[in-house]
Amino acid sequence: MKNKSGRLIMLLSLLSSSAFSDVQASAQSINSGQSEEIVVTATLNETPVSKVPAAVEVIERMEITESGAATLSDVLTEAQSITLEPTNGRLSVARLRGLNSRNTLVLIDGMRLYGGFQGYLDLGEIPAGMIERIEIIRGSGSALYGSDAIGGVINVITKKPSKDLHAGLNIFSGESVYGEAGSINTNGYISGTQGKLGYVFSGTWNNRDRYDRDKSSLMTDGDDRRSGAYSTSLNYRLTSGVNLSFGINYADTELDGIRTQLQNKVYVDKNRKVEADRLLGYIGLDVDTGTESKLTLRALQSHYDWRSDMQPLAGGAVETTTLEQKSREYEGRWTIKLSDSHRITTGMEYSSEDRSDNGISYDAHNFAAFLQDEVQLAEPLGLVFGARYDDHSDFGNAFSPKVGLWLKLGEHLRLRGSYGEGFRAPTLYELDTGSLTTKNKIIYANPNLDAEKSRSYEIGADGTWGAFSCGVTAFRNDMSDMIGEVRIGMSGSTPVYELRNISSTMTQGLEFTAGFRLAPGLTLSDELTLLGTEDKTTGYDLLYVPDAVNTVKLLFKAGSGFSGNIRVVTTGRQWIDTATRTDPYTLVNCYLGKKIYGNSELFIGADNIFNVEANAAYGNSGGPASTGTCFYGGIICAF
Repeated sequence: MKNKSGRLIMLLSLLSSSAFSDVQASAQSINSGQSEEIVVTATLNETPVSKVPAAVEVIERMEITESGAATLSDVLTEAQSITLEPTNGRLSVARLRGLNSRNTLVLIDGMRLYGGFQGYLDLGEIPAGMIERIEIIRGSGSALYGSDAIGGVINVITKKPSKDLHAGLNIFSGESVYGEAGSINTNGYISGTQGKLGYVFSGTWNNRDRYDRDKSSLMTDGDDRRSGAYSTSLNYRLTSGVNLSFGINYADTELDGIRTQLQNKVYVDKNRKVEADRLLGYIGLDVDTGTESKLTLRALQSHYDWRSDMQPLAGGAVETTTLEQKSREYEGRWTIKLSDSHRITTGMEYSSEDRSDNGISYDAHNFAAFLQDEVQLAEPLGLVFGARYDDHSDFGNAFSPKVGLWLKLGEHLRLRGSYGEGFRAPTLYELDTGSLTTKNKIIYANPNLDAEKSRSYEIGADGTWGAFSCGVTAFRNDMSDMIGEVRIGMSGSTPVYELRNISSTMTQGLEFTAGFRLAPGLTLSDELTLLGTEDKTTGYDLLYVPDAVNTVKLLFKAGSGFSGNIRVVTTGRQWIDTATRTDPYTLVNCYLGKKIYGNSELFIGADNIFNVEANAAYGNSGGPASTGTCFYGGIICAF
C-alpha cells in the first residue's frame, strides 16, 4: 500500500492513448468567434475564462437537466476531479483533487454554507431544481474566501431576475429495476421585471422511496428521502447605478430508514428519522462608482437545524441527536477599474457563528480583509495577485496569498500557472463533540487542535484547433497539521481514536481535457483525472481517493427536435481501509429528449444501464451504483 512515485506515470501512459480528460461542458474556444464563458467565482468579478489562471468548470442548467440529477450531489458525480466521500449518517460530501471534503468550500450565490452533522455539508440537501449554473474553481481559494477553500470552491448559482417574463415547470419520475427507489421530482419558477423591480420565485419538491439491495438484514441500504426548497431573488433599481437586492434560500430534508448498530456487543435494529432545515437570507446594495467600478455591500444570516431520532424496533428509549447553527456575515467590497488592463478588488468581511451540537455550545467570529490585483502586463500576458488576512477568535491570524499567471501563445494556445496558500479552522465536531458510536469505534474530540495549512501549486495549458479543444493541468497540494484519526487504545473490544494534527500529507495529479465537434450537433468529450496521495507520517495512501476518474460524453442535437447524450463514468481503485482496496467500476448513463411545443420537451433516461453494483464504501451512497439501474421520464414546460 506504500505510495509509489512511478504509479501515476504508468497510469498516464496506459490511459492517455485512448483518452484526454475533463472537458468542461461549457468550455469555449480560445480566441474563436464564439462568445466566451464568463465566470465570477474565480475573481469575484465577471471574468472571461481565458483570463483566469486556474482550472475552471462551469455546469449550465441544460446540462443539469439532461443528466436527470435530483440533487447537487447527483450533478457533481460527473464533474472534473470531484469524488464523493462516504461519511457517517449517509451524507453525500465531495472531495476535490483528493483532499478531505472539509477542504472544499461550497457557496450559494457566493455565500458560505456551513456544515451540519459532524461538520459535514450534505450535498443531497440541495435540490438540483434550484440551480441555474455551477462554477467550480479547482485549486486554493483561501486568498479570496478564507477557511475551507484549500481544495477549491463550488459556487451554486440560483436563478436571477430576467428582463422579460419567463416561467417553467419540470416534472419527472423514475424507479430502479428492482421496483425500489421510486421517485417523483418537480421544480418550477417564474421570473421577470416590472418597472424598477426584478423578481424570480422558484420551488422544488423531491420524494424518493427507500431501497434495500442487501436482504440479509433489516437495515435499509437507502432511506426514504423527502426534500423541498424554495428560492426568492428580488432586485430593485433605486436610481441609475444604484441597485438593492434581497434573497431567501430555504431547504427542508427528511430521511427515514432502518439502521443496525452494535450496542453492548449486541446488534440492535433501529428506525432512524432525520429532519434538516436550512434558511439563508441576504440583503445587498450595489453602487456604480465609475466605469466598470462598483461598491458592493451585503449582509446575510443563515440558520440550520438538524435532528436525528433513533427508535429501537423492539421498543425502548428514543435516542435523539440535535444540532442548531446560526451565522451572520457582513461584507464590503470595492472593485476599481484603473484602466482597460488593470482592475483592483479590495474588501473586508466579518462573520460570526453560534452552534449547539447535542447540548454542547460553541461560538466563534472572524474578521478578514483581502486585496486582489488583476493586471494585463502586455497583450498576451496577465497577472492575478491576491492576499487575505484572517483573524479568528480561536485560532489567531492567518495570511493566505495567491499569485497566478496566464500567457497566450498565438491564437490557439494558452499557458497558466498559480501558487497559493490556505488554511482550515477545526470544526466543533473535531474540537468538542467527537463520536462514541461511529462505525463501531470511539472517536474523541481534541480541543487543542491547530488549523490545517496548505501550499498548492498548479500549471496548465489550453488549446483549440478548429473543431478540437484540449487542456492539461498538473497540480500538487502539500498540507501540514491535517486533522485525522489516531488510534490511542481499546475500550473493551472497541478501538478508540483521537482527532489529532498529522504532520503532513500530499495529493497530486494530472487533469486532461479534450473535446471534438464530430459533426453539426454532435460533440464528443472526455474528462480524465489521475490522482496520487500520501500520508507522509505513515507513507500510506489516503483513504477514499480513487487513482483515476474518467467521464466520456457524447452529446447530440438533431434538427427534428431530438437531443440527448450518452455518458460513461469510470471510478478507479481506492483504499477504503488499510487492508482493502476496491476494484474500479464504470457506469453508463443516457438521456433522450424531444421538443413537442416551443421550448417544451418530453424526455426519458436511464442511469447505470448495465446494472453495475458498487457499495457505499465507494462514495456512491444513494447513487445509481447503489440502487441499480434506474429508468426515469418526464416533461419540461417553458413559457
